[in-house]
Amino acid sequence: MNTLIRAAATFVASTALFASLPALSADDHKHGHSTGPLKLQLDHGKKWATDAPLRQGMGAIREAIHGAPAALHRATAKPEAYAEVGNRVEVEVGRIVKDCKLPPDADAQLHLLVAEMIAGADAMKGAKDAKAGRAGLVKVNGALTAYAKHFDHPGWAGKK
Repeated sequence: MNTLIRAAATFVASTALFASLPALSADDHKHGHSTGPLKLQLDHGKKWATDAPLRQGMGAIREAIHGAPAALHRATAKPEAYAEVGNRVEVEVGRIVKDCKLPPDADAQLHLLVAEMIAGADAMKGAKDAKAGRAGLVKVNGALTAYAKHFDHPGWAGKK
């Protein structure tokens, strides 16, 4: 591709990205799965507030991931075992999306974690082998770690 075409393509892609930002920020608690250019951050140096449905759902997801059989963590389980955990994560994320009521800024941050957890759950559900399944498990675990660093969840002690 020559330089002029590459520059034009970059301009068009950048324009499309920035034009989509208002639509991404206009989300009315729909928990969209597009993270765009947003980055998980603290609330002016403090953790974001949580509510009971979010804490309950995240606790259940943590239990599904950290309580999963060792074979899943070692990447020696069958794909069906990863799919089962992926389904549990998906159900809990659905409950969180339905029931949690956070302030808009906290909700926007939560959307980033929801996207990661859905991507991880989808990877586990669609895994053709243990390596792919474990990659999904690791993705959800990464979202749990980020949640602990960015959201105020009393009693959250990390790995169980």
